Amino acid sequence: MSEERVITSSTRRVYTTNSDGASLSGGAAGGESLNISYGSGGGATLVSNYRPTVAARSVIIQRSVGGSLGGSAGGSSIKRSYHYNTGSSMGIVPSYAPLVNTGVTSVKNSREKEKKDMQDLNERFASYIEKVRFLEAQNKRLSEELEKLKQKWGKETTQIKVMFQAELDQARKVLDDAEKEKARLEIKVASLEEVNQELVTKFNELNQVNDDLRAKLDRQNQQIVDHEAEISLLRKRLEVLEGDKERDKKTIANLNVALNNARINLDEETLKHIDAENRRQTLEEELEFLKGIHEQELKELAALAYRDTTAENRDYWKNEMGSALREIQELYDDKFEFMRSEIESSYESKMQEFVRGATKKDMETTHSRDEIKRLRIQIADFRDKATDLEGKNARLMNELEILKRQKDEMEREFGLEKMKYEEEITRVRAEMEAIMRELQAIMDSKLGLELEIAAYRKLLEGEESRVGLKQLVDIYAYGGSGESSMMGGGGSSSAIASGSSYSYSGGVKHGEIQAKTTFQRSAKGPTNVGEIASDGRYIVLENNGKKVENLGGYRLVRNTDDVETLNFVLPDIKLHPGDKITLWARGKKPPNAPSSDIETNDDNFGVGSNAVTKLCNAMMEERAVHVQKTVYG
Repeated sequence: MSEERVITSSTRRVYTTNSDGASLSGGAAGGESLNISYGSGGGATLVSNYRPTVAARSVIIQRSVGGSLGGSAGGSSIKRSYHYNTGSSMGIVPSYAPLVNTGVTSVKNSREKEKKDMQDLNERFASYIEKVRFLEAQNKRLSEELEKLKQKWGKETTQIKVMFQAELDQARKVLDDAEKEKARLEIKVASLEEVNQELVTKFNELNQVNDDLRAKLDRQNQQIVDHEAEISLLRKRLEVLEGDKERDKKTIANLNVALNNARINLDEETLKHIDAENRRQTLEEELEFLKGIHEQELKELAALAYRDTTAENRDYWKNEMGSALREIQELYDDKFEFMRSEIESSYESKMQEFVRGATKKDMETTHSRDEIKRLRIQIADFRDKATDLEGKNARLMNELEILKRQKDEMEREFGLEKMKYEEEITRVRAEMEAIMRELQAIMDSKLGLELEIAAYRKLLEGEESRVGLKQLVDIYAYGGSGESSMMGGGGSSSAIASGSSYSYSGGVKHGEIQAKTTFQRSAKGPTNVGEIASDGRYIVLENNGKKVENLGGYRLVRNTDDVETLNFVLPDIKLHPGDKITLWARGKKPPNAPSSDIETNDDNFGVGSNAVTKLCNAMMEERAVHVQKTVYG
């Protein structure tokens, strides 16, 4: 039994709900009563009688649970009370009628809202009740089914046991027989497992060997692929380097032309400088000579007149001229006095002789007068000559100043041009050194690439046809037969100048004699000596470059043990990239040899322990060298 009460101070309503009768009733202390009845069909009847009063409001909520829901009948009850009371101890004053009407309206609105809320709560409660009833009915059904199953428990099991007992006995017999067979088979399986284990061990060992062989084969295939890729990459790099080399050659040629032009210009400027220097020296010597002459003339004319344009010099030279005139006057006076004394003496003597002749006296007087006139004329000539020499000296001094300025200007221009040419020469030399360093680096890189290419080529040829050991086999087969063992040494590489080389060394022990033969090749270009027969029958020339090589006029020289055994001049032939040409000794050329092969007039190219074969161009410059050395132990 559950009861829930909701009491408000304004209405004092009590709602009671009973699940058995599904009824909801409410009363109010102020004269309102509310009854809601639910029938079996879910219908509801609402009866209300409301008389409002005014009283103090209070809210009290009380809930009590007096029993539990459930049971075989599923009965339950909920009682909810809602009381609403309004009252007043005094009547309504008429003057407060509007206020009372306003309060009544608000109360009615609140009551309508509460009524609507209660309807919603009733609907929710009804749905809750329906759900509870559905769950009770389902629980009841399940309980009945459980009771029925409990009553039937054990009946069908007995029937099934009787039915399958014979089959179980037969199955036990079959199981015993199977156990015996199993024991016998287990013994047999144990022996077979031992045999199988041995076979599995052998199989695993064979699989391991097979896996090792497969891994080795994969590694070798991978190495071949890597080598082929690397060879392709090296070929591409070589092509790029060849292109760079051609561009560098063109650049070097252009720089050489510019350098030659600069040298020619430098030589011309040097000749001009030497010519100007000689002219300057000639002019200086002529100037010194004229200066000496002028100084001598000035010294001679220092006693004479000297005229200048400036007032100071004019005064100076006037004084000098005055002193010179005074000196001349003194000399003239002295001479005149001397002459006068002489004249007087002569005059006296002549006067004494005057008696003897008046004509003689007149002649002497005339002579003295002529002498005075001559001296006066000579002084005037000296003065005119001094004036001319002064003007000439001034003109020569101006010319000397002009020449000095020209000389200084030429020296300055020559110094600037010399500095410019020196800077140009320094720059060109620096560029040439940079180009030479770059060219050297390219040649070194090319050398390394050629070495690697040669090494890879030998490795590939050795993998394909064992050609690398063919020469050793030929040498040892040519030396004799019998039991022998081949020993291969590591390859080494060296370079002559800017060429490339590849060497192979090997040894053989035949009886009590051991020999070691080393082959070394080097080249200063794409053409090199590829192969030489151990018995001196043929020599192979090959072109490893990317261009056609013209071998016309080239000379092939071979020295065996310091004795020249071959000196052959190649005809006008062209060797294409990747092609080979073979030179055969007389009578050694096979019938199926290519038409490009050449047969020489030498019976044999020489066989020895130390053989050096050189390929030289028309200028006798070494282009390729093949060296064979054999050391006997």
